[in-house]
Amino acid sequence: MGLFKKQNHEDERITNIKNKIYAEIYILVIVISIISIVMKYFIYDFGIEGTVTELIILILGTVYYMFRSTRLGVVSAEIEMHDRKSKWSQQKKNLFYGVSLGIGIALFFGINSAVQYAEGVRQSINYFLVTALGSLMIYLPFFLIILVVGNDVLKKKSDKAVNQMLEDGESGDNNEKY
Repeated sequence: MGLFKKQNHEDERITNIKNKIYAEIYILVIVISIISIVMKYFIYDFGIEGTVTELIILILGTVYYMFRSTRLGVVSAEIEMHDRKSKWSQQKKNLFYGVSLGIGIALFFGINSAVQYAEGVRQSINYFLVTALGSLMIYLPFFLIILVVGNDVLKKKSDKAVNQMLEDGESGDNNEKY
């Protein structure tokens, strides 16, 4: 009969406001973690061992967000919304960012090596070329795999989750609260 059963009606506006607050808290935690890493590593010289907690927070938070947004189909929706509004597709932007990051890091390491370790113009050109090309061979494929291939894999899994939800007639997974 349900006379003493508590009605669990929530206002959608309040739920959305609470979700915005949770997102702001998450961003605040990320910013505080990054500030803590910078201060511990560069100012207090703790080394990488002193920043493990913050790095774990950053990595696990990112992995959890990617897992949940992929499982709920949010990645597909975000990419689709982005591709509708932008001239460049998300895949082209990721390709551009991956190449830019790879080249930027290679140039940084090449210039740093030439300035700090070389003695003379010929040796600095040699150090620059060797370091920049070596860094380019390491970092360019890394960023392309992470940004381009990783995004494609997440989109395919997200599409699969959306198709599964449509077949089952559900609006999300069993752990979804709202």
